[in-house]
Amino acid sequence: MPTLDKSSSNKASKGAEEILLTQIKQEFTTPAEAIFDYLELVEKNLSQLNLVFEDELEQIKNGAEKLIEQYEEAFKENTGPNATKQTKSPEEYSTLRHNLRTPLNAIIGYSEILLEDTEEDASDELTSDISSIIDLSRETEKAIEKFVDYIRGALSNDSGEGTSQMETAEALFKSLGSIDYSLDIDENLQNSDILIVDDNKTNCEVLERRLSLQGLKCRTAYDGNAAIEEVKKKTPDLILLDVILPDINGLELLKLFRQDHSRDALPVIMVSAFNDVDSIAKCIQLGAQDYLPKPLNGTILLAKVISSLERKLFREREKELVNELHIQATTDQLTGIFNRRVVFDSLERAYDDLIQGNSKGFSVLTLDIDFFKKINDSYGHSGGDEVLKSFAKNLNDKISKPNIVGRIGGEEFLAILMETDQQKIVELCNNLREEITKKSVIYEGKKIKVTFSGGTANTAESRNASDLVNKADERLYDAKKSGRDKIVFPDK
Repeated sequence: MPTLDKSSSNKASKGAEEILLTQIKQEFTTPAEAIFDYLELVEKNLSQLNLVFEDELEQIKNGAEKLIEQYEEAFKENTGPNATKQTKSPEEYSTLRHNLRTPLNAIIGYSEILLEDTEEDASDELTSDISSIIDLSRETEKAIEKFVDYIRGALSNDSGEGTSQMETAEALFKSLGSIDYSLDIDENLQNSDILIVDDNKTNCEVLERRLSLQGLKCRTAYDGNAAIEEVKKKTPDLILLDVILPDINGLELLKLFRQDHSRDALPVIMVSAFNDVDSIAKCIQLGAQDYLPKPLNGTILLAKVISSLERKLFREREKELVNELHIQATTDQLTGIFNRRVVFDSLERAYDDLIQGNSKGFSVLTLDIDFFKKINDSYGHSGGDEVLKSFAKNLNDKISKPNIVGRIGGEEFLAILMETDQQKIVELCNNLREEITKKSVIYEGKKIKVTFSGGTANTAESRNASDLVNKADERLYDAKKSGRDKIVFPDK
């Protein structure tokens, strides 16, 4: 393989030359592959205009395919690890240049014919797209010249262009060399559970060893059915899934996983020797989070695995945060039961259900802890808080779903009882009062006796939420006036 600086064999020079080779190849592949993109646009435009030029399009396509194929072969032959070390004759370089230019001539020639033949009927867009194919071909021709100049040693440090490119490559290499390619895994990702699905045991073993070195835990499955069973046992944090499996192919398996698990809940990275755009697009379309081509690059593998695990962790934390915010918005911070807003919103919804015929009715129970100011005066606000928390817990334990109970302010509580049988309401309330009365709140070694007063009202008395609560409050006050530690119910 020719070198740009034969007197130097240090790592930087070799690295820079590799970068230069990458640049040379990219200068070819970028315009060459773009020809296919514009050819597709031309086909669509012709179809919309009802114009048929199948032969010209086929010739352009064949020329582009042959161009890329021949360039890849020439690049590998002259720059790869097995590149010939013998200097070619001028005739051989001419032949190489001629062979690479031949498909280009076909692309340019048929594009120009197409441009002439469609001149009268073509849209501005069609003309522009055909012209772009010709321009890209000219650009590709320049890239071929640079490639041939490189392999015959014309791009040396004695030439102005070669020196400039080499200096750029060396600068880029130095920048890359300052990057730490070691990947540290966040301690939160340590022991992450990864399922490797591949029918090749050697591949599984290599992957497992690579990932285990990073502190990741791995399981293996050698076919689709085994993978399904592993996921049933425990949902992994990530699946590395081979496309080709002996029983269920990877794409079908991915479909099955997506029926029960979202992309965020169960990330899947597809692994396959297929490296074409269609295969990758299909995997992503079916719900894969990423795609790794075989043979696997260890650094890229680890980077994508870490990225997927980090994304999953982020989503989990995001959900936890949303849940926490929801709890804060709906929960009384001191007692942990529903707050005023939730209780009254629930009351409005209960009335909506009643009006729409989805409910037979319900009752409300308003409660107030007796002599609560005295409790605060005697034991301080911290003692009062302990009483409130204990009282709320007892309410929440006794008044279960679909009933709703919450703190609406100070020592005041409200419950929505989804029951129409008055006798059952009375039994529930009396049991609640007896349960709370017989228990004492222990605070700093002292027993605090707690009682409450309450009042109830039902939807048979009112079809208005505010009016219903007011009626229950009136009975609550009646209970307090008549001695407290009691619940007043509607007259039968």
